[in-house]
Amino acid sequence: MTDRSDESRPAHTPLATRLRLSAMMFLQYMPLGLWGVTVGTYIAANTGEAGAGIFAPGFIGYSTTAGAIGSLLAPVLLGYLSDRYVAAERLLALTHFVCFLAARGMAYSESQTAFYLWLLVYFHCFLPACALTNKIALKHLVDSEAEYPHVRIFSTLGWITAGLLVGFAWPTLFGSSIEATATPILLGAYASLAMAIYSLTLPSTPPEPKAGKPGVPRLSGSLPLLSNVPLMVFLAINVLACIPTMPYNNYGNLFLNRHDYPNPAALMTLGQLSDLFCLWASPWLIARFGLRRLFSFGIIAWLLRYVLLAVGGYYQLSWAVYSAILIHGVCYVFIYVVGVMYVDRLTDAAYRGAAQGLLAIATMGVGNLLGALVVGYSESTFLTPPGVTPAPYHWTPFWMVPAAISLVTLAAYYLVFVPMNRQSPTAEEG
Repeated sequence: MTDRSDESRPAHTPLATRLRLSAMMFLQYMPLGLWGVTVGTYIAANTGEAGAGIFAPGFIGYSTTAGAIGSLLAPVLLGYLSDRYVAAERLLALTHFVCFLAARGMAYSESQTAFYLWLLVYFHCFLPACALTNKIALKHLVDSEAEYPHVRIFSTLGWITAGLLVGFAWPTLFGSSIEATATPILLGAYASLAMAIYSLTLPSTPPEPKAGKPGVPRLSGSLPLLSNVPLMVFLAINVLACIPTMPYNNYGNLFLNRHDYPNPAALMTLGQLSDLFCLWASPWLIARFGLRRLFSFGIIAWLLRYVLLAVGGYYQLSWAVYSAILIHGVCYVFIYVVGVMYVDRLTDAAYRGAAQGLLAIATMGVGNLLGALVVGYSESTFLTPPGVTPAPYHWTPFWMVPAAISLVTLAAYYLVFVPMNRQSPTAEEG
């Protein structure tokens, strides 16, 4: 386990630093929050003969491969650069400036190919930026396990702010919804530009002197990570855990729109309220249950969420759908945030940037790529099968596919990872 003891360090991070890091998290996640929830609705409104007719049937699901592909190499490459060559905050500014350009390109695309290429560019920059913000925060927080969850609360606040702006404030002020338009993508573009500028004001996070002399980059520049068996197994479990996240992330808004729920984008922000609670309570929860058990709670929450959506859609039970939205905090925090802290615990200081890049590859890369393929196939099978008019939109079997994957993930976690880490000193629960 990483030794964080240093008597020269204060017991807590100065308030000014925590506020700066909190603002960083707010601005990191707000841009994608402005358009990521509604982009499926925008694509659906312009698919086939509808709208501008830009997209082909099934593109909602298969477009999500862009995010996965963007996570396969870019996060670990930029993690390597931040460990050895370039200050993390400068790389962060560069990635968000390119996100600004890419989002504008998406908004003005007139073909599916152009849209997808700009989407690839966007995620090749946004996802490494997520890993960089994690590295910056963990570097400058004195007690990361107590303070990092509270800093990450502001990423949720950024997402909530974005959802309320698109789903509630805009239609209230201007009298019409923009969820099926490209306007949210443009709003996200300018939010990325704001983050690029702000990144240059962040605390200096230069390359780690312990990372060794510059050399020819290898995979993450850190073969010791590849020999860290507990880390590698945990990353493999993360791949499985993130496959089921894709259906909700990409079809939740469309599901709510098709079932005539009011203000769907704003409604989905109710899930972020539980994010806030889980992040606020995380230090106590970690001390009470440990990172290992909390991660399992996250897997169980995804299983429960899809069962609730399947039941709610089949029987038209609003309470089940609202419950599926409200447990988002457990789903998100206990997989993604706890995962970040667990990887940090399993990794030496000289390789933290690269390790966070590997986590991004596992979760948003391989996991999301497999999830995109699964969800694209499920869409074409259950929601909009080719040659069937009107599209049947069989939501219940659609939601049960990721539920089954979550069940398999839970079994693998307890059969493989937990027994291994009970014998591993690097996974001590402390």
